[in-house]
Parts: sequence; structure tokens; C-alpha cells
Amino acid sequence: MDDGRHGRVMTRIGFALCAFALLMLIPAPSAAQPGLPEVIGWEMGIVYAEGEEDTPFVLSEGDTSVQFWIRNDNLAGDIVIDLEYQMDVTGDLEGPESASVSSGQNDTFVLRMTPPDVWSTAAGTLYDFDIQGSLTTFAGIPVLAPSNQMAESQLVVPALHRWQVELVELGHPVSAGTEFNVEVEFRNVGNSADAIRDFDLEDDCPVLTVEADELEALTGQFTDADTILQATLVYDASSTHPTRICEIELSVRSTRVYEGGAGDVSNADELDLEVEARPVGSQQDNDDTSVGDDDGPQNQEEVTSDNFLAAPVLLTPLAFIAAALRRKRSP
Repeated sequence: MDDGRHGRVMTRIGFALCAFALLMLIPAPSAAQPGLPEVIGWEMGIVYAEGEEDTPFVLSEGDTSVQFWIRNDNLAGDIVIDLEYQMDVTGDLEGPESASVSSGQNDTFVLRMTPPDVWSTAAGTLYDFDIQGSLTTFAGIPVLAPSNQMAESQLVVPALHRWQVELVELGHPVSAGTEFNVEVEFRNVGNSADAIRDFDLEDDCPVLTVEADELEALTGQFTDADTILQATLVYDASSTHPTRICEIELSVRSTRVYEGGAGDVSNADELDLEVEARPVGSQQDNDDTSVGDDDGPQNQEEVTSDNFLAAPVLLTPLAFIAAALRRKRSP
């Protein structure tokens, strides 16, 4: 009987100890910090254009500015908010380290962000960023248990368009009366697909002609970023071309920029080449050369007239000889 009573007592003691331990885990209500209200009202958020709430901000080539606001909802007492910024890609973030807002006011601040090169990043790439605020001071009194808030949004890489044009140097002069080729390369150095809409090909030489059929065939062909296109320009320097340095200029225009996209309207390259005149007395054109196995004179009219000019010269001494013979035979 004593053993049963002792067991019940021990069980009761065990329950009491467990209940006490559970009570110790429950935090006691905290007393308000002296001099501060129980609730200090404030809010923060990001400024969007009307109708574009939660729309990603479009990045630019340089830094991109985003505005954010902090509101002090208290009727009395200024607040100080410590600020930190984060972005999920390596880049520069520049904004105020802290902000002081008067009671009842809603103030705006600016965050400037410079992410990696947008030209080398695929169009449509998204980056997350956030602004973290921590209430540290109210009415000049440090807040021992700061309240925290965060505003977040996204950045988007825009579609950018640009063509790199390169006229390949010949490395040697060309002769008048000959054809020669100029190679040209186009690289899509934008960050999205684009096509060459049209081109301008000019030179400052008087009798230099060009066939640009391959270049014309490239217009309108959409290619991905970092794609290279090639074409050959076939030039013909007339046999009458003087010796001079000729400047060739080629410019192309982007289809997407023409349609309103961002980027360079046109891109160009220049090439200087030397044309050497033919020596005096040389053939005028390749078409004047003899054809087939004809080994005769190249200018038959000139040769024939020379033969007729020689006849009177030969006839004069023959006439004297014939007259002398007739006199000798006379009785």
C-alpha cells in the first residue's frame, strides 16, 4: 500500500516538473521601450510608373536609376532607416546608407545600379534586386529592437542591335585594267537576332565599278547574336584609271532599329586601296588582245597602209634601170 502511494506521488511530481519546464519556454510579454510608442508605423516600397506595377525595370548601357519611397506614419517623431541593397548579379549599387523621414511625410530616394555589360548579355535576361530597411532611431532615441522591411523588384536586359562591318585590306596595289575582289565581313554584335536592312557602298575613284550581288543577297537575312556573314565585292578598275588612292566606304543599317528597336541606326567601315595606272603604250583593254592562234599583226589597217607607202619608193629606181636598158639596146 505504501509503495502504491509513493508511485502516485512521484508521477505527480513528474507532471509538475514538465509543466514548469513548458512555462519557462513561453516568452514573457516584453515591456515597451521607455520613451517609445508600442508600435512605430512606417512603410517602404518601390516607385513604378502608372500602370506598370511589378513590371521589370529596363536596363540601360550605363547605370539604371530606380526610385523608392519611405513613409513615416507617426504623428510626431522623425524616423531614421538604415538601408542595404542587393542584386543577384555582380554589379555596382549606389544609394543612401540611411534615410531620415519626418513625421507624417513620404520621401523618395534613388538607387543607381550598374550591372554587367548589357551588349554581351542575352536580351530578356532578368535580375532580381531588393532594398532592405531597418528602423534604428525614433524621435532621436535609438531603437533597441529595430523593425525591418524589404522592397524588391526585377531588372530586364533590353534587345540591343549593332553590326560590326569590316572591309578586309588587300595588302597590295591593283593595276588599272584589272578586276580585283574585296572581302567584307559582318558580325551581329547586338544581343538578339537582327538583319541588314540595306546598305550604301561608295568610292571616290572616277572609273571604278563594282558588282555587289553577294552583298545584296545578305539583306533581310535574320541572324542570331555573334553570327558572322561574309560577302565578296567584285571591282573593275578601268584601263584608263589614273594612279591614285581610292577610298571605299560601306555602311549598313539595322532592320530592328529601323523598326523602332534600340541600338545603332547604322555602322560602317572604310578601306583605302592604291590603283596604279597602266604604262604609256600598253594595251588599252584585255579585249584588244589577239584571239586564238592568229599570229599576224594586231592592227591590220596600220600594217596595210605601211605596205602601200613603200611601193612608190621602189618604183623610182626600177624606172631608171629600165630606161638605161632601153638606151643601150638602141642602134
